Amino acid sequence: MKWLKEPLLHFLLIGAVLFLVFGLVSDENAGQTDHRLVVSTGRIKQLATIFARTWQRPPTRSELQGLVDDFILEEVYYRQAVAMGLDRDDTLIRRRLRQKLQFLIDDAAALAEPTDIDLTAYLTAHADRFRRDSTYTFRQVYISPNRHGEDLDGYVEQQLAALRAGGEVNGDPSTLPAFYERASSHAVDRSFGAGFSRQLDEQVLGKWQGPIPSGLGVHLIRIESRTEGTVPDLAEVRPEVAREWAITKRNESRRKMNERLLMDYEVIVEWPEDQMKDLGKTALNTP
Repeated sequence: MKWLKEPLLHFLLIGAVLFLVFGLVSDENAGQTDHRLVVSTGRIKQLATIFARTWQRPPTRSELQGLVDDFILEEVYYRQAVAMGLDRDDTLIRRRLRQKLQFLIDDAAALAEPTDIDLTAYLTAHADRFRRDSTYTFRQVYISPNRHGEDLDGYVEQQLAALRAGGEVNGDPSTLPAFYERASSHAVDRSFGAGFSRQLDEQVLGKWQGPIPSGLGVHLIRIESRTEGTVPDLAEVRPEVAREWAITKRNESRRKMNERLLMDYEVIVEWPEDQMKDLGKTALNTP
């Protein structure tokens, strides 16, 4: 639906939700002073629908009467608790009410459907999130510094010369494979340590080189092939981009909601004096 893709409409939807929220709050506050409790037809249908979804059948007449009776008691207890102020300092209740209000805003934001232009722009602006890893096909010979001690440099040169001459070199015992085929940069760094893949980027293809240090020791490396990491086309990552776009829009809607709500309040924070002293020390110690 094209009308769901208009930015102006998104703004109006959020505004409409805010209007609805404030209207419901006003109605609820007005009703709390009224001892008249009306269970509307719509409310009874809602109770019946919830029952049917839970039990996969409609309620009987007596069951429906029980649901209505329970709702009446729930409403009476709710009004009495609010009248007594039991909701004011309850952290769980406050948090739940905040969540319900956020859910309303999230539902409004979810109505927006991104266009290809929206998703392409998002992919371009956040390319690093969707970039495909570089891949490497290479052979490696592991050499343990602890095993060779002061003779390490000489041993490495000897083994490297043998490899370049076409000889067979097994290296020191290790759990690492001698051959990696199309291993991603993430997989390489997981095996050899952070940053090892960047060292592979600096090596030429088809030649034994080293020593290259890792978190495990040193390695002699021969890179057979290497593919650069690229940002895929939208068609390849549309679901991921759409999901991230939706999360970003939801967060933007929440931010706008926060700003809109705070506009109606004068916020005064009365910091305790001891807290102000601690804040001052923190500020002074911050470079």
